[in-house]
Amino acid sequence: MHILFYILLAAPPQWELNTSISYVYDVQSDGSDGVWCASSGGVFHYSGESGIGTIYSCPDDLPIPDCRDILFDSSNRLWIATGGKYLVMKDEDVWTSYSNFEGIPGLGIVNALVEAGETEKKIWVGCDGGFARGDSSGFVPIIAPGTFNPDDVYSLAQRNDTLWLCTDRGIYSLPADPLHNPFHPDSWTHWPETQGLQLDRVRTGEYSIYACGASGAMELSPGGDSFQFIIDYSSVSDSAIVDVRETSLGLLAAGHGVVFYRDGANWIELGSGIPSVRWPTAIFEMEDDVYCSFSFMTDVGSLTNTQAGLGFYHLQDDHWGHIPIPGIQCKKTHQMASCEDGRLYVGTYSRGVQAYYPGYGWRSYVEQDGMPNSSQTFSVAIDPTAGVWASSYHHGLSWIRDNSTPDSQGDTILTFVRDTLEWHSEFATIIKADIPNNQPVMITPQSNGLWAAFCQFDPAGQPDEPSGIMGFNGDPMGTMNWAPRLGGGGLASTNVRAVYPISSDSLWIAFETGAGCQLLVHSGNPADPSHDSWYPGSGSAYTTSHGLPSSEVFCFLDAQGIGLLAGTAEGLALWTGSGFVSYMSITGQIKTMSMDSRGRIWCLGESGIHRISDGQVDMFTGLNSNYVPSALYNREYSTRDMVNGGIFFSSAEGLWLVTQAGGASPAGNGVSFYPQPFISGENQLRLCGPDDDTPVTVDFFRLDGSHAGAVEAQSVSSWIWDGSLEGKIVASGVYMVLVSVNDTVYQARVSVVR
Repeated sequence: MHILFYILLAAPPQWELNTSISYVYDVQSDGSDGVWCASSGGVFHYSGESGIGTIYSCPDDLPIPDCRDILFDSSNRLWIATGGKYLVMKDEDVWTSYSNFEGIPGLGIVNALVEAGETEKKIWVGCDGGFARGDSSGFVPIIAPGTFNPDDVYSLAQRNDTLWLCTDRGIYSLPADPLHNPFHPDSWTHWPETQGLQLDRVRTGEYSIYACGASGAMELSPGGDSFQFIIDYSSVSDSAIVDVRETSLGLLAAGHGVVFYRDGANWIELGSGIPSVRWPTAIFEMEDDVYCSFSFMTDVGSLTNTQAGLGFYHLQDDHWGHIPIPGIQCKKTHQMASCEDGRLYVGTYSRGVQAYYPGYGWRSYVEQDGMPNSSQTFSVAIDPTAGVWASSYHHGLSWIRDNSTPDSQGDTILTFVRDTLEWHSEFATIIKADIPNNQPVMITPQSNGLWAAFCQFDPAGQPDEPSGIMGFNGDPMGTMNWAPRLGGGGLASTNVRAVYPISSDSLWIAFETGAGCQLLVHSGNPADPSHDSWYPGSGSAYTTSHGLPSSEVFCFLDAQGIGLLAGTAEGLALWTGSGFVSYMSITGQIKTMSMDSRGRIWCLGESGIHRISDGQVDMFTGLNSNYVPSALYNREYSTRDMVNGGIFFSSAEGLWLVTQAGGASPAGNGVSFYPQPFISGENQLRLCGPDDDTPVTVDFFRLDGSHAGAVEAQSVSSWIWDGSLEGKIVASGVYMVLVSVNDTVYQARVSVVR
């Protein structure tokens, strides 16, 4: 009974998120010599003297990492607007979340906060679902029919107890005094000249009101009756303006790669040193010095890339000097590689390869370091010989020799491409090589080399582009051995999603667009194709006709004690040696999976992460854990943490690490019963996992802790159970079991159906 009690009290999973605070949405003064910054990775304090100070992030403090605005109210409470259905308030050491149930409009993004009210202070909240007023007790959505009913409130500002709102219907103003009822249409003023314009921020100056966005910048002058453009296409060549601020230097405006100051009717570039391919995100002043936060430019239609920022630029002596923000620089992560000494390499959406060094922290390998490109670095893998391989989509394979230290001195980066690139970094060393194409999407090591998966850049427009997989090894600084396997040979499809090696001479291959998967058995040397054998046949793939629940295959796992598992669009499949059978009760997508050091399998699904332990499946989502699901994309990755034994998962929110003490196997090797659930009377239950050469005893316990019986065998492989204990068929239900092999006891569960 006591043993069972401790089993049931197994420690819950612990979730850790490495995310980026480098993209800053907005900045508020702390009332002294520093500022509070709302970033896409949390909230942090910054001062010119001490740098980055307190950080509040997910999951320890915040329910979601994305933060849009920050406010310290008159009661010294901290309010944080997040981009994921929550307004968060910190009162001393107590955190409180406000959602739709507490009156926050809509079900989406909280954009802006302000405290206003002459006789009674209130917190006013702008959301993508509307507008609300309230306090620590809760909020009331505000709609004034016929006058004020926007769907989105992007920005809020206050001056002389008047609120200014930038919305999807233009600019509104509202006296915040209680005598002006915000629910009454007559309390609102709509500024019609701003309607239909692309404005997303409003700022208040000493006398004027400013609004800005993709349409330019506008000003409501003192005594004026309408907003007038102060920056448009006639003023500057790129009129998109992200921020406008009154500062000690005068009126400043920030646009594409530049900060302007107003000199009469003219706008003049302020300072030098800002790269032209950068976008500002906010202007602020600290101790009479001007700062600007910056982001990377992204695709047309979106001014800034919120996945990665550049930190701050500080204006000194007419020059903008860069102040980097420490930590991981890009939230959206791809394939990662973990080393036993604690180093970690991660591919990212827009910051090349991020590398973590114990005792130092994070650094990045980007264009200035010799990478050909910094965007869509899908793959990272450790070379069994030396260095790290990475792929920048459409920019080939790059080999990084970093000497295992964060010091960039002496680093070497070589990039191998199929043909000439239209563009690449001027710092990159480009070498033509016999690789399938320039679009590698995954790299994985095997005992005597590496494998890379490739896909076509434009399958519809260029269907004849060579593509497939490639085994390779050798010396990147000397002679490399490339061995492509392309479509038209034994490979079943030209567009490959993933490659997964097992043993030293076998490779599983997953194809895109529902083309199934294939097994390659080779010579043991990835660069030697002379002994290749393809299963189920040359040019053929395993699909639903071979037992897969779906022909859309994403990933594989050689699970100790279970066998080879395939993750598909409709659940897991177990390899039988000639085909597949469905495995466990998971029916949704499995995008990636890995096994931790205690034999538990962790699978990334559509809305959370499944854990398979002791024959039982548990699902962790944002409702029952600290894990924050994010939108899935075509390629997801995971790997075991070689230091602590947990599992890293890629995501659009950052790099997740899940760990759990105790669990399936105190000895480090899991046990598993199959099939699960066990249908009594139809088949036999079997056991796998522990060493097979010694006697085994399995004790069954009911959930009330009482002993139901035991089944013994001379070896694990000979152990079978027919569903009866002490001569009687057991009832349906879940049984806790202890598996004893020599002096080792394993814990598990068995689900029985009669």
